[in-house]
Amino acid sequence: MNYIWAGMMVTGILFSTVNGTIGQMSQSMMESCEEAIYFLLGMAGVMGMWSGLMNIAQKTGLVHRMCNLLRPMTRQLFPQVRSEETISAIVMSFATNLMGVGNSSTIFALKAMERLDEENGGRPVASDAMCMFLVMNMYMVQLLPMTVLKLRNDAGSAAPESIVIPAAIVEIVTMAAAMVLCHICEKMGGKERA
Repeated sequence: MNYIWAGMMVTGILFSTVNGTIGQMSQSMMESCEEAIYFLLGMAGVMGMWSGLMNIAQKTGLVHRMCNLLRPMTRQLFPQVRSEETISAIVMSFATNLMGVGNSSTIFALKAMERLDEENGGRPVASDAMCMFLVMNMYMVQLLPMTVLKLRNDAGSAAPESIVIPAAIVEIVTMAAAMVLCHICEKMGGKERA
């Protein structure tokens, strides 16, 4: 990947030198760098807020109550998972994804995957629970896509929230399709093991 980026940079510099637009290119690069810093600072605030809220929820027992409330669903989706800590990490990952803060969800998703890997015995082949978690985490419905709303608002959109309902419909369909495919693959893998 580094070679690709380096190649793109060298090509851009050569192209702008040949066209006599090296000054415009360097100015655009500096403006882009400045915009990237503002973007990162804004996203860091959103991520910090959600990470803090999820840690408070965990320490106050709210996550434990959410785990108990979602236990029937998690037992259906992850029947082989027994650890309360693993279920908590899965629920926290799903909760941050539901709120559309996928960047903050990464922390909890990594923790959940580590716990699932421990339950899998650290084998080189992923368990069904690991595959289902990955599929659900990637295609999770976002009830309120905070990151996208912030980006649209920062870009000057007249109605940044107009994408919420269409996006939710598409996400529900893709998540359902992904879960069905994951179950089909689990069944096919079970037949091969038998």
